[in-house]
Amino acid sequence: MKNTINKPIKPLVIGKVGKAYGILGWITIFSFTEKKEQIFSYLPWFFLKDNQWTKITVNNWKKYKNNFIVSVNNIFDRSIIKNFTNANIIISQNTLPLLKKNNYYWNDLINCTVFNTNYNYIGKVNNLIRTKNNDVLIVYNQFSQLKKNILIPFIENQIIKNINIDNKLIIVTWN
Repeated sequence: MKNTINKPIKPLVIGKVGKAYGILGWITIFSFTEKKEQIFSYLPWFFLKDNQWTKITVNNWKKYKNNFIVSVNNIFDRSIIKNFTNANIIISQNTLPLLKKNNYYWNDLINCTVFNTNYNYIGKVNNLIRTKNNDVLIVYNQFSQLKKNILIPFIENQIIKNINIDNKLIIVTWN
């Protein structure tokens, strides 16, 4: 079960491990994927805790409340599985399906430099959030005296004018 030699290529966090569930080695997990069940399409998983990688094989999973519980191959004891509580669930980026041209994953937008249409520097994307109406870029400008995040609605063609993933560049209509 434990294989600390293997670790993901281009690691990507897709979830978090919660607390142990029951006495037979099941554990709660929290999915960060857009469609929560999609986390089970991206295998194998790696748990990262205390700078130690562990490759995981999921035997079984069930929906539990707003999250999931999973059974991990060769772990049948609560005292063993609880050691993974709070570990990140990580995959290799090459596990993700290839996207069509001009499509991208959220993590592709992280660290993109953002300029407005007048070529004024706004900052770098450090996160995104999902709201009921649209996604929002969280942009931080380390040169700004305000030292706060700028929230820019992710509305393509209206506010988001151009995204160039290869050059890590986003052009927006924003002041």
